Amino acid sequence: MKYYLQVQPDGRITDAITYPFGNYIEYEAESLPMEVIGGWFKLENDVIVEYPELKPVTKDEEIEQLQQDLGMILLESANDKARIVELEINQGEMLMEIATLKMGGNL
Repeated sequence: MKYYLQVQPDGRITDAITYPFGNYIEYEAESLPMEVIGGWFKLENDVIVEYPELKPVTKDEEIEQLQQDLGMILLESANDKARIVELEINQGEMLMEIATLKMGGNL
């Protein structure tokens, strides 16, 4: 089947119709991907190529990503706090050892 694609200067496909129109490019294929006009497909050397990184992020996807990022930050913060506690314990043990040595005794 013949399609006519509106292709932007960067190669992104932003429209597809089945009749000749303006500066649309003729393209022949059995079918087109449903999302081809979404702006994340490009026409390269007469081949339609998907670029998922160009796909717009929905609010739900953005919220999910932010929640994941926040979870990672909280996990890193908890790990940092645990490391601080560990260092404080080590510091306390060292201070006890120093005090014991100053008093001439053994632990």
